Amino acid sequence: MKRKNMVFAVITLLSPLLLTGCWNIKEIQDISYVTALGLDYQDGRYVAYAQMLDFSNVARTEGGRPDKQPPILIGKAEGITVTTALNNLYQDGQQRLYWGHVSTLLLSDRILDKGVEKSIDFINRYREIRYNILLFVTRESIEDLFRAKSFFTLSPLSTLLHEPTENYRQRSYVQPKQFFEFISDIREPGQTGYVPAISLTSNHWKEDQKPKELMKRDGAVFVRNDRLQGWLPESKLDGMRWMDPQSVRSPIWILEGGKPVASLVIENPKIKIKPFIKGDHAFFDIDIKVSGGINEKLKEIPEKELIRQAEGVIRKEVLDTYKEGVKIRADVYQLGVPLYRQDPHAWNRLSKKGAFVLNEESIQKVTVKLKLKNSGKLKYESR
Repeated sequence: MKRKNMVFAVITLLSPLLLTGCWNIKEIQDISYVTALGLDYQDGRYVAYAQMLDFSNVARTEGGRPDKQPPILIGKAEGITVTTALNNLYQDGQQRLYWGHVSTLLLSDRILDKGVEKSIDFINRYREIRYNILLFVTRESIEDLFRAKSFFTLSPLSTLLHEPTENYRQRSYVQPKQFFEFISDIREPGQTGYVPAISLTSNHWKEDQKPKELMKRDGAVFVRNDRLQGWLPESKLDGMRWMDPQSVRSPIWILEGGKPVASLVIENPKIKIKPFIKGDHAFFDIDIKVSGGINEKLKEIPEKELIRQAEGVIRKEVLDTYKEGVKIRADVYQLGVPLYRQDPHAWNRLSKKGAFVLNEESIQKVTVKLKLKNSGKLKYESR
């Protein structure tokens, strides 16, 4: 019995020696975390940008803001491919670069023009980069955008580049796009994908009497069949907000003789697209139901007339944006999707080189129905 107890004791004492433990573990401070990745194409070479933040400063903002804004470190390297450019960043990297915390991919319009699949092949394959990162495009300097900061001493993570959702919920124009959503769009038959565009502006905010340069949404670029179709500014994309069921709230203004009469906030559009075929052409009827409330009423106007005019504004914006898309041969509302799902044979017959072709007459009718739920703080229900 004593012999058995002794053997058991020896085994117990020696067993920890067989455990591997955490000998290869890396401490947080020994790794550099990339928060945003930018890709460009210039003079026949790919250019990669990496934005890194000091997370010790970022973490302190949870308990209280730091005295000054956290520094931003930006890396830049070139190569004959995207992978070559990214590997060149390692040459003078002082620590291991970790890509698992990348929350945003920013592409230039030039790299999209070279071919979408080729440009994003590395992102698709590299295991550390996730599919649910945000995707943006810009026609400006990626380095300048990565250098832009937020209000006060907030972290650069509190910008449109990393956190666009709350801004979109307050002003819904072009919905933020995640990488996996874009991949799904461009690989689905009948669909045109889009990427939200961002740029820099110093028009509206000042800090200590100095203009504050901040990011703003700048429209969208449209991609079809692995090629960039074109860019439309936000001013020509008013109709997209009424054709997006994820739209939260967005304002419209009622004008008479060029003068404002009222402003309304429109919410939660519900869209039905009805495709039908006539001869060798596809046509669409669109039904839109929205609700909303009055923000301002600068002139007395009957409720029914206000609703009628608001419905007319929405209808006009939908058609105007659609026509702007036709000019660059982009299906901005993805009208080919319901046709493809309803009648794939008709879609194949009417498509040219795998792309569904639209013209200004393809939308036959747009019906808008607005339910006015309140007039600001004074609540009431109508019709």
